[in-house]
Amino acid sequence: MFTTGSKLFFGASALSLVSALLYAGTTDGPLSMPGVVGLLTATVFFGFLGGINYATRDGNVSGMQAGVEHTSPAAQPPVRASMWPLAAAVGAAGLVIGAVSRPVVFKVAVVLVLAAAIEWMVLGWSERASADDDYNSGVRRRLLYPLEFPILAAVALGAVVYAFSRVMLRVDKDSGMAVFGALAAMVLFAGFVFASKRDVAKRTVTGVCAIAAVALFGVGVASAVQGQRTIEKHPTTGSEGAVCLEEGTAGEIDDHASQDVSLKSSVVANVYLQSNGVIVAYVNGFPDDPKSEITVPRSAWVSVRFHNDAPTAHRLTARLGSFAGAAETVQCTTAVNPGKEALIGFSIPKTNAASSTPIVLMVPGLTGQEIKLVIP
Repeated sequence: MFTTGSKLFFGASALSLVSALLYAGTTDGPLSMPGVVGLLTATVFFGFLGGINYATRDGNVSGMQAGVEHTSPAAQPPVRASMWPLAAAVGAAGLVIGAVSRPVVFKVAVVLVLAAAIEWMVLGWSERASADDDYNSGVRRRLLYPLEFPILAAVALGAVVYAFSRVMLRVDKDSGMAVFGALAAMVLFAGFVFASKRDVAKRTVTGVCAIAAVALFGVGVASAVQGQRTIEKHPTTGSEGAVCLEEGTAGEIDDHASQDVSLKSSVVANVYLQSNGVIVAYVNGFPDDPKSEITVPRSAWVSVRFHNDAPTAHRLTARLGSFAGAAETVQCTTAVNPGKEALIGFSIPKTNAASSTPIVLMVPGLTGQEIKLVIP
């Protein structure tokens, strides 16, 4: 026999089905299909709830059953309030939104749903572990605290780092140091106050830290929404290839450029611009034999160290040929100050015969001073 609750839900299901049929027969246009789908969804939903009520008999038990006063659902202690059902619902909504928007939203929603399911399941199990609430709470703590605390600490640390990074990328680079210093001073001052007041309640400390964390995260999110400040692209010898064929320095490209080479750098040769303006090469294994050409393997990455012994700044330029009608490939170092050195690396895919332009190492402004690169 149908119970009162099941009758109400089955009736609502039947009404939704009739409404869907009437709506489908009387409505035309773009809203017809969504409306029918919504009403049919309500039909299934109410039917499902009616089936649950019918199976459980509305939660009623027979008064003639032995021990019913202890085993009936009404005799069980109420469960404590939990946030995990709400978290699971938010995660489920995030799955739907992330499936049609951004992958990161979907991934975060998956993690939230899994975490909520585990926490909810363990909470439900621990509440039925015994009749003692304190013992049940202890069971849950022993099971989940070793997992919760490291994860929460990692998430909190990641949120703080993210918020700081968004703020620092938003503010002007000149005021960024002042902002960072002010935040550090505030943290130091708060720590000093908490340490000097030994009788401060734990709730006060927790509340202040929570407010500060929320404020920092809020500012970080606001900074992320507004976007980072405009960062001008620094020109390099790669982006401004024309400077490789020009004599002298090139302003910002050569300002504060590295003037030293690590001793661990592996080079095939050392190229010297001597004080008399003559360029020579010393190949590894022949330290006393200056050469005007260097043999390098084809399609292999090689490095050459450039030493500037001239009285003015110069750069070493590698003209790496032009193959199959393509534009000539040119690379160079930054301007090297007198007595300093720099490293240049390159790879040549084909032999000299395949290039329509010479393959050489040269110093712009010094006519005729070249080191020929031989690619067998």
